[in-house]
Amino acid sequence: LTTHTKGSRPAILAMKPAPVQITHIASAGALGLSAIDFKLTDRFADPPENQAFLIERLLPMEGCCIPYRPLPVAADEGYTRAGLGIAEDAVVIGAFVTPMKLSPRCLSLWKRILDRVPNALLAFSPLVPAARESYLRAAVAAGIDARRVLFIPAGKNEAENQARYGVVDFVLDPMPYGGVNGTLEALDRGVPVVTLPGARHGERTSFSMLANLGVTDTVASDPDGYVDLACRLAVDTRFRTEIAAAIRKGLQTSVLTDRDGYARRLEAAYRLALERRGA
Repeated sequence: LTTHTKGSRPAILAMKPAPVQITHIASAGALGLSAIDFKLTDRFADPPENQAFLIERLLPMEGCCIPYRPLPVAADEGYTRAGLGIAEDAVVIGAFVTPMKLSPRCLSLWKRILDRVPNALLAFSPLVPAARESYLRAAVAAGIDARRVLFIPAGKNEAENQARYGVVDFVLDPMPYGGVNGTLEALDRGVPVVTLPGARHGERTSFSMLANLGVTDTVASDPDGYVDLACRLAVDTRFRTEIAAAIRKGLQTSVLTDRDGYARRLEAAYRLALERRGA
């Protein structure tokens, strides 16, 4: 589950303590260990041709490989437009990501959106205030006017972080390192997410969640489409309302939010892995 993230112990996996070992959702790519037999995924997150880039074998489960759970929302922790000094007619575009996800290609598309929507603001939410300079420096380097950047303080817990989305009109999925928790958080509040799927797993996580939610009208097929969808959400209130309603419906009825079903589908994938390994 932790792959190469901080605190992981891949050397344990290299010693093959289990007959079947599977890389789970924390890895967007290959772990790079021949002792790992499979990588858990789904048909949206990894097309079959991605097998060419992996040591472990793809193990697509039914539905979405990323689990969902509903999140609490703090009633009022100052996350209001008035409390944050945001003009009522502003379009607030959420980008609650780490600075590492702000690639030049990503920021260039975001600049195009801001150029077309004069009353739009790009909202970041650094984990610590000291990180604001990193975001601002990256945005300005991409040609984004510093006055178009908004900083929303991070909450002290999940409920407060969810309250942030009360002032966000829609969210932009970054590229080539797409969102996971950030996408789930936004969808859980009924906030539209615009994404541009790429070829690899790390560029397709939001696409998988939206496809399994049954809301694909904000999935772009190319960079121009990504910009156009964002601009339409910014200026077309009816479209934005329709997408939000579709998200709320999906939260009630979709395969993405069927938690008992997720457990059954995950178990089925584990059984398939055991059969394929002859364990």
